[in-house]
Amino acid sequence: GVGPKCANLALGVATGQAAISVDVHVHRVVNRWGYVQTKTPEQTLKVLENQVPRERWRDINRLLMPFGKHLCTGTLPRCSTCPVLEFCEQVGVERHR
Repeated sequence: GVGPKCANLALGVATGQAAISVDVHVHRVVNRWGYVQTKTPEQTLKVLENQVPRERWRDINRLLMPFGKHLCTGTLPRCSTCPVLEFCEQVGVERHR
């Protein structure tokens, strides 16, 4: 079946409707920043939908997915080159580059 991540991404792309698509990267980034404290992407989605203004929802997908994939990675995040390090709580980060 199609889960919330794919459904919201398809909805946003196909119709231009604002929707948040929370993949593992978005989930990791917002938890690492300390913005949310959730265990699953589904929980993260619910919190973000309640806390982020609807007009910013598309920005989450556009900015945080690649940020989490290439910079704020699951193992050895690139904290030394992170443009938002001063705002990051680095939750769960034990080692980094």
